[in-house]
Amino acid sequence: MKKILLLVAAGLLMTANAYAGDCSADAAKYCAGKSGAERMVCLRIQQRTGDMPMGQLSDAKCAEMIHSVVENIKKSCDPEKDRKGVCGDVKKGKGRIITCYNKNIDKITPQCKEAITSAVGKVDAAI
Repeated sequence: MKKILLLVAAGLLMTANAYAGDCSADAAKYCAGKSGAERMVCLRIQQRTGDMPMGQLSDAKCAEMIHSVVENIKKSCDPEKDRKGVCGDVKKGKGRIITCYNKNIDKITPQCKEAITSAVGKVDAAI
């Protein structure tokens, strides 16, 4: 009996973990054909739009993860060197600055580059 309960509990935990932060449905719905940083920016736009607390995204863990990785990019990228120095002509909003950072990945500071690379990796892992 204990083995059966343990198997059921393990199955429930595996199922819960499998869906934690799952962005695949939202990526397919809103960002089909996009990958990498472009998909991350697309999901961020969806996370910030709409009337729901998590925007248009259907998965709260996905919305939280998207918010978290973008906030990490904001903290990691240097306002003078990265923002003004590399992407100074880029208008804020709709992911344009992150897109600029990604397009100029070899020109941005190492900590900004790491934040972009890490964010894209986390989003890709959730798809």
